Amino acid sequence: MGKHGISLKGTMDFAGATALLGDLVKSFGEKTVCLQKGAEFCTLKPGETVSFEIEAERKKNRQKLVIELSWLDEAPVQEAGAVKITSIEPEPLPEPEPEAETPAETAAASPEASPVASPCLAAPEAAKKDDEAAPGKKGKK
Repeated sequence: MGKHGISLKGTMDFAGATALLGDLVKSFGEKTVCLQKGAEFCTLKPGETVSFEIEAERKKNRQKLVIELSWLDEAPVQEAGAVKITSIEPEPLPEPEPEAETPAETAAASPEASPVASPCLAAPEAAKKDDEAAPGKKGKK
C-alpha cells in the first residue's frame, strides 16, 4: 500500500476548534476517520492497539498542544494450509536446465550493447557534497 495523506491547516475560533475535535473523537470512536478537503480525502481505520504521543508547550504568548495517534493495519490472517511444520525435509526442487541464448540476448549481454532504460528504475541520486573530497585535499579518516 502506498503512502497517501492529507494535511488540514487553518485558524478558527475556540467554538470551531471544539466542534472539529468533537467530530474527530466521534469518528475515531466509530473506527473510521475521513479527513476531506474539497475532492481530496484520506480515510483511516484505527486498529485495536493505538500508540500515542501528547505534547504541551508554552513559549512567551504562544501555547501549543500536539496529539499524535498511530496504529498498524491488522495483519491478514494466514490460512492454515500455507504453513507446514514437520520433522521431514522436503525433496529438493530440480534445477532448471539453462536455455540456449538467442543472438539478441548474447548481443544485449555484451559490454558494447546500449543500455535499455527500465520504467521501474529511479534516477541515481547525485553525490552529496560532504561525501566528495575537495581536489588536492585528503579525505577525513
